[in-house]
Parts: sequence; structure tokens; C-alpha cells
Amino acid sequence: MPDGRNYLWVARTVELRAARYGQPGKTFAIGLGCELRHAHRLVYSEGLDLSGDPNTAATPIGAGCRVCERDNCPQRAFPALGRALDLDEHRSTVSPYLVKQL
Repeated sequence: MPDGRNYLWVARTVELRAARYGQPGKTFAIGLGCELRHAHRLVYSEGLDLSGDPNTAATPIGAGCRVCERDNCPQRAFPALGRALDLDEHRSTVSPYLVKQL
């Protein structure tokens, strides 16, 4: 995270069927997280190496696409706020929203 702390996050989706025919269903994303120093208390941490270097063992995530500082994220769904996009129709990259470097 941008503040330097490391967290253990668990996420999943929950789908609800439509109440009536012709109505759309709903899909929700649910996330549960805690600081890494408390992760040993969660059943979800069983089997994970929590003692290693979190910078190499962890998958970096941000607080949300619009405020995340990670420029080359392959999962980015929205461009970052306040950053100019670097558009080049002749280039293909991992991230759909490349930003101009400062």
C-alpha cells in the first residue's frame, strides 16, 4: 500500500439470482483484509508464508484504481485521477491506462 504497510486480503464474489424473470441478477465483490502482523489470526492465512519478505511474496494491490499509484497494473479498471494518459495507438501494454511520466 502507499503508506508502506502490508495487508493480507481475501476477496470473492457473491452472485444473487434475479427475483423475477426478466430482471437482472446482482454480483457483489466482498473483501476482507487485515494488517499482515495480525494475519496469523485468520484461518485464511493457513499455509501462507507470512514470515518472508512481503515485497517479494505479496501481490501488490492498491486502494482503488482511481487513487492507486501503481502505473503498470494489469488489473487497472480506471485511469488514475489527476494523471495525463499516455496514448499511443501503435503500442500494446499490460495496463490499459498508461500515464505520462512526470
